[in-house]
Amino acid sequence: MLNFFNKVLISLSELTPVGDSCAIDSLINQCKSTVFGGRRGEYDSVLSHCEYTGLVKIKNKKVIISTLGQKFLNANRERYFEINESQKQLISERIVFLGAWSHHARELFNSFSLNQITETYEASILDTSLSKNQNASIHFFTYLGILQEDKFVIKVEKKYSELVYQLTADGKAISEQQLEKILMENRKLGAKAENIVVEFEKRRLIKLGKPAQAELVKRISTINTAAGYDVESFDGTTDEIFPNRFIEVKATTGDLLHFYWSINEMNVAKKKKNLYWIYMMTSFKEDKPYDTIPILIQNPGHNIPKRSYLTMEAHKFLVKEISEVVLSKHNIDEIMWYQLV
Repeated sequence: MLNFFNKVLISLSELTPVGDSCAIDSLINQCKSTVFGGRRGEYDSVLSHCEYTGLVKIKNKKVIISTLGQKFLNANRERYFEINESQKQLISERIVFLGAWSHHARELFNSFSLNQITETYEASILDTSLSKNQNASIHFFTYLGILQEDKFVIKVEKKYSELVYQLTADGKAISEQQLEKILMENRKLGAKAENIVVEFEKRRLIKLGKPAQAELVKRISTINTAAGYDVESFDGTTDEIFPNRFIEVKATTGDLLHFYWSINEMNVAKKKKNLYWIYMMTSFKEDKPYDTIPILIQNPGHNIPKRSYLTMEAHKFLVKEISEVVLSKHNIDEIMWYQLV
């Protein structure tokens, strides 16, 4: 159903390039005219779900894309059939926690409890009695990346913990203001990690005797969000003034190597090969950012699949640790980091 949301919105944008409305019958015929993703959908039902979730508005048998629907469409620049990670996050934040599906989320998360150690919500598969609808919600929320299953425990992804708290605390839907505040906190964590990596790179290059290059290290995620990486730097082996190290920063408050890798980031990594790096910040604390030493992964598109202690789930591009990660320790005076080997 979610994939067919893309088909409906893409077809609607083709029929109404300037954002006007079109007849329901015209939209459904446009959707049925081609097989998208190798499948045909029941577009009357799909369109009803699009209206229910707020992606489109229907009035007098006319359809128009909503602001949320336009955001959902913009998150799929390549116009693929299968929804991507950015779209899943948008669904999670705006529809599951804030919108039409919030009552399903509240019903499920009322059976979860807060783990004071991990600071996230979880439920035991063995001890928790769940209805058929709640089990369906677990499957769906896991697909979206809201939940993860760890043996006999279902855990809420840390970045969604505050949303779960707000949703279940008073039994009311999360307001737009509450959601924006929580999302801002998540963005602040990512920005803090990127700034720490910029400082780390500057110190590393200075220690290598490259102060000019150190001055040129910069965070570009604020300038170009589609670049596929966050920081431009240098390997420090030459005096080249053009960046030759492109760094994607990943941060998690957990202690395991665990991150989502978007299709765009993966494609850029494949093109840049050894020039592309992932700097993984585990156990990252915003109030103690300098306590985290980054794990460096060069050419991740080549190296991650070769490591038996890591697994990558192709549909989600979720890279996570399944056995102890092998790291080599590096020092340049007091500058220390760990590299994947």
